[in-house]
Amino acid sequence: MAVLEELGGLKYVRLASGRRICYKEQGVRREEAKRQLMVLHGLGSSRLASMPDTLLKAYGVKIVAIDRPGYGRSDCDTEQTFKSSVQDIEEVADALSMGDKFWLLGYSCGGAFCWACARYIPHRLAGVCLWAPAGNYYWKGISDEERSAMWKDLVSSNKFIFGLGRRTPSWILRLYTQHFVRPGSNWFKRLEHTLSAPDRQHLLIYGPDGSLISAETYSPRYSLMKQRGSWNYLTEE
Repeated sequence: MAVLEELGGLKYVRLASGRRICYKEQGVRREEAKRQLMVLHGLGSSRLASMPDTLLKAYGVKIVAIDRPGYGRSDCDTEQTFKSSVQDIEEVADALSMGDKFWLLGYSCGGAFCWACARYIPHRLAGVCLWAPAGNYYWKGISDEERSAMWKDLVSSNKFIFGLGRRTPSWILRLYTQHFVRPGSNWFKRLEHTLSAPDRQHLLIYGPDGSLISAETYSPRYSLMKQRGSWNYLTEE
């Protein structure tokens, strides 16, 4: 059974497996909430990507933003699958009393885990919002013609990321994420220049290892590798 913990000013859910998921709450109190929303971040992000409290309170919304395993302050899960990730999400929702049904918002790579929740726990979802979600261009439901048309609309940086996950052997992905997708790397230095002023302030306060990807690089590697698969969880029985 999951339990709530607080350490160094940070809030955690300790899962039944013993791993900890760090989370941040915003908006109205649970008792006042018209809707409760769990936010799943993308590659190179964390629980600290947030929304204005004034906006959330105006709409009576409470959000729970989590660090997905291996990001921010959450423990890594080297055995992670889409199905195990869904189990983590459900366990966090129950530990935080989000109700029989809760809302999900997933952006970028977080959108893939929203799809997984819709597949495995549809009875727990009040609704799902996908915000600029990462897609799988190699899902079997997409024709070659449709794939080519979508591919043309991608910017060069996204083509690189999708191509990296699709065509690169696992051991090269491991080297890439260990040396380039981690705090202190040029990838992060370039990222800082694209951030808004509040996000840059978060980096100053927490540091990239506390607000973005942790020192363990399995999770970003896993996110990249998911682009090469079939996402068969969408259709499996």
